[in-house]
Amino acid sequence: MQKNFWAQPDLAADQFLYSRKGPWPQPSPSYPMEQAPEILNIPPVETMLWTQAIGSRYFKTETFYTGAAAANAVAGSQLSIPPDDEFVRMMTNSVYARFLKNVHGDTWASSFSAMGLIADATLPETFAAPVTCVFSRDAVSNQFSCAYIEVPGGPYLLKVQPGDPAWNLAKAYALQGASYIGLFVVHPALHFPMDTINAITKTSVPRNHPLFQLLYPHCSYALAVNNAVLQTDDGVLSSNPQGTWFDPLTADGLVIKRLFGAGYAGLKDPPDLYPQYNYMKPWMDTSVNYGKCLALYFEPFLDFCTTVADEILSASPNDTYVERWANYISANLHGFPDGVEIFKPAESGKPGVLAQALAIYMWDVTVSHAADHYSYTHDITPQTPGPAGTSLAAWKFLRLRIPQPQNASDGANVKRVGDICHADDLYRAEMAQEMFFKSATLPPNLVDTTYAFTSPLLLQAQQKFHADLKLVSAKVAVIMPHFMPLVAKDPSDPAQYSQTISASIQY
Repeated sequence: MQKNFWAQPDLAADQFLYSRKGPWPQPSPSYPMEQAPEILNIPPVETMLWTQAIGSRYFKTETFYTGAAAANAVAGSQLSIPPDDEFVRMMTNSVYARFLKNVHGDTWASSFSAMGLIADATLPETFAAPVTCVFSRDAVSNQFSCAYIEVPGGPYLLKVQPGDPAWNLAKAYALQGASYIGLFVVHPALHFPMDTINAITKTSVPRNHPLFQLLYPHCSYALAVNNAVLQTDDGVLSSNPQGTWFDPLTADGLVIKRLFGAGYAGLKDPPDLYPQYNYMKPWMDTSVNYGKCLALYFEPFLDFCTTVADEILSASPNDTYVERWANYISANLHGFPDGVEIFKPAESGKPGVLAQALAIYMWDVTVSHAADHYSYTHDITPQTPGPAGTSLAAWKFLRLRIPQPQNASDGANVKRVGDICHADDLYRAEMAQEMFFKSATLPPNLVDTTYAFTSPLLLQAQQKFHADLKLVSAKVAVIMPHFMPLVAKDPSDPAQYSQTISASIQY
């Protein structure tokens, strides 16, 4: 008999969470060749947990937040178009920094060319355009300034510069593009590819295996959350947007899903802007503050997962469950290592492949995902909250009612948000922010998560992981004081706790 029961290759079905009966990834029903696989058959117990913990929050918001949303919408309509300093802050020192690419020298650009996928299919009297923002970055201070915004659609490619009459309108289109590329190109790559790992871990790895014990706490809620987004018509991706109270988007759900493909299958023209998704190459660009914070947080995950991977491979060097797990996932997920590559050891300063694959999953569904929600709510907004006491959603510009400028003199009368957005648009944005965009972390959060390890070494590694996370949190607070907190100042306050980094995808 082998030393470790979990390493035996032919364990009975009752040693697995759902007796090896699923869940399992399937091709996306909407766009099977462009989108990540979906989990269409959610275990009933996970649906029940989603209904109790998350669906109930949606219902409460729909029932009781309507007056607050209306008050915020009125206040939002009176806001000025973001002044240049606020525009640059949002575009370069928030979740929107994910789009920044260094073109050459001190020139950076954020391209929203994927908006062309939906620009021809927007709702009546709403508009979208594939604009590009070009920034200059000071070599000494590292501060950004906006040089111009490229707007297509007219007789020639228009370059709108600060001071042009069309400048406010161009900024609104840039912020709209950032919202949509963020919400439906970049952010889905944090959500939906992880479902394949979530489902296959639950189905193919025995419950007492250290790999299962490590990942399972980070698999809660996510399958039902993502299924509700993708397959529930009474949601933010509705086929009848105007039939809901809370869908603020400029097109119906099937049209919006075109953007998902840009983040997973990628776009060929130009390929460097929207490359094919690669699991082993997550974004953490240390040349911008937001990416630097994400990269710092990755280090404790990698250290923790290296300890777990070493424990697995020292006890079972060619572990059959790790091999099967990797083969199953790699057949469904771009870039995931297969059952041979997964066993490659650390070399030349690079971590072992198993440790890296585990760390990417844990970091993705916790820090990277939660921080995006927090930043989108708290950074893409004026510094002063609305009358409801919550962040205003007006500067997200999810619906625009005036076409993009055709020349530099268009839109001279655009001064306030209400000049280009209807009150109903803003009300819907406020409802969507409260229901879907904001972070709403459930206990235990990331730093309170414990693992069902039986190995004393791994239990010690868990304690070190928590301590390392807190050390990184202090470093991150220096770089970006407004980055999502790891620990609540008052952990007994549910409102504060809900704004800390979650243990899984819960919103």
